[in-house]
Amino acid sequence: MRSDSVLPSQSESASPPRSQRFLVCGLGSLGQHCAAALREFGVLVIAIDRQQPQDWGIPDLLEQLDEFILGDCRLPRVLEQARIQDCQAVLMVTSNEQINIEAALTARRLHPRIRLVVRSAKQNLNELLQQSLGNFVAFEPAQLSTSAFALAALGKQTQARFLPRGSTLAGGAPPVASQR
Repeated sequence: MRSDSVLPSQSESASPPRSQRFLVCGLGSLGQHCAAALREFGVLVIAIDRQQPQDWGIPDLLEQLDEFILGDCRLPRVLEQARIQDCQAVLMVTSNEQINIEAALTARRLHPRIRLVVRSAKQNLNELLQQSLGNFVAFEPAQLSTSAFALAALGKQTQARFLPRGSTLAGGAPPVASQR
């Protein structure tokens, strides 16, 4: 029994440009911190999870999200409801690698050029998927900060991120100067 529903968004206007819209699938600790890091870059963040998190690691995150959708990110209709066709990237960061891979394959079918950032420790599979899907990157969260996941979603368009000395991005990571 699945019930997909949408919580009210901050804006109900027309779809923003693709370069400003990001989708985060999975709102566990990693997903919450990735969403917060993306918001620090001033982009729109839409999140999908099968249930509303009971433990908000970032207390006001729900209000920071531009849209929150209750649903299964492996289902085409849920990704379409999130307007994946208008997104620059999707982060598949649930705690289940199989769900992340299945959702990435569905996302690629719906949007052939979207950047896929996937939480996965299966190195051989990740390399195969990168070769066959293109514009795909996979990380093991124990090896990288949440900011690295967010920066991977921003891709080659990330020019610079400057913060006052001693400041950190969401997740506690120091800012990254440039990616070209």
